[in-house]
Amino acid sequence: MAAEFRKIIAPIDGSKEAKKAARKALYMAKHMDLEVVALYVVDTSLLAKFPAPEDVTSFDIDKFLQKEGLDALDEVEEMGREMGVKVEKKMVEGIPDQEIIEMAHQKDLIVMGSKGMTALDRILIGSVSEKVMHHAPCPVMIVRG
Repeated sequence: MAAEFRKIIAPIDGSKEAKKAARKALYMAKHMDLEVVALYVVDTSLLAKFPAPEDVTSFDIDKFLQKEGLDALDEVEEMGREMGVKVEKKMVEGIPDQEIIEMAHQKDLIVMGSKGMTALDRILIGSVSEKVMHHAPCPVMIVRG
């Protein structure tokens, strides 16, 4: 009998809910002998809609977002190491729900938090988890806070 899932995709954004979902993904991966792909999407589209004040132009937002993503990915990798689960870290740029859906294949499982970093994001662009749940080609598990 073929395996039910090929891998577990754990989208993360540094939020408490995403960390809780990542722990759940790692727990399931350990018991199903699967690899976890920790995915961080650098979303610069929202920032592009708002012009930056001239006095903060020296602030490198791309570098800040990259560092935030690397920290979140390293945290999931460390949790995986402690649990004995292999974690592949992946960082991409784009629109979060689209990048998560694009990465997923029919034999994958997406495990993600129900809410992301800010309420403002949900108001402006909608819930990433809701969009993923409706459009992913594979099962999606939403972990509530």
